[in-house]
Amino acid sequence: MKKKIFIAVLFALAISAFAVSENAGTCEMTFLKMQFSPHAAAMGGAFTGFATGPDAMLANPASMTFEKETSVGTSFGVLYAGITGGDVVAQRGFSFGKLGLGLRFLTYGTLDQTNDQGEVIGTFGATDLAISAAYSREIVENIAIGIAPFFASSSIDTTSATAIGVDIGALYKFDHGRGRVGLALKNAGSIIAAHVDTSGALPLNASIGASYRLKGLPVYASAQGDWFADDGYTAGFGLEVVQLKPLYLRAGYKLREKVEGDFAEGEILRGLTAGFGLSYKGIIADYAFEHYGVLGMTHKFAVAYDGFVTR
Repeated sequence: MKKKIFIAVLFALAISAFAVSENAGTCEMTFLKMQFSPHAAAMGGAFTGFATGPDAMLANPASMTFEKETSVGTSFGVLYAGITGGDVVAQRGFSFGKLGLGLRFLTYGTLDQTNDQGEVIGTFGATDLAISAAYSREIVENIAIGIAPFFASSSIDTTSATAIGVDIGALYKFDHGRGRVGLALKNAGSIIAAHVDTSGALPLNASIGASYRLKGLPVYASAQGDWFADDGYTAGFGLEVVQLKPLYLRAGYKLREKVEGDFAEGEILRGLTAGFGLSYKGIIADYAFEHYGVLGMTHKFAVAYDGFVTR
């Protein structure tokens, strides 16, 4: 029966992935939707129901409950057009539950400043930042909940905006830890100071995901469906090979809308993801790439201490 949970989630995700939103571009601080974890990226973003490692708390704050007592880590991503970003996270276990801290950042490099005639008159920069504090605990055996309030800011040249919000998550382990189902509601909050007089909302996001280690195979399969207030529905799928420890091989696919017309040929590989992880005496290193079609590939790296959950 419990295995049917995983199959049911997969079916629901496949259906939801084909819905299209009419609200694209209506939210602010969209960097809050991004994950810099190479572990998550390599598996097609299907991490809400898998969620291992220190920065998994940014995907599902309930995941901290099933981690080791202490873990710290940092991730860094080289995106496109000079954009880079990353996170720094730490978590610690106590008798009353797990506490965590997270910092996310995104920088857009140096941008040209132009006048009304389109002439370059200088340069400026833009930076996004979010700080989270998280708490999680097991409420009944194998079921954990977590909450992570955050403060976010966005600066463009001499203007800035700020917001407050919260992420909420739940995680259920079954079949002696071989399977997991996760739920997350992220970016619930509001803009408290905007760049301009009229502002949008935060990019509210609801996710459901599941993972399962296939019996007879050294592989974890993971799937996730997401709903975004501005972008509608999408889904991701991933696999992780664990038989080669301390080497972990990963691959996945993230459903993304493809560009049509003259650029269609360059979109064939859009959505493909892959990567690997290495662990040695509590030190973990991860790498992943994601293909964004005509925009090219992004690369993400991470280093962590004692971050893997005991499965």
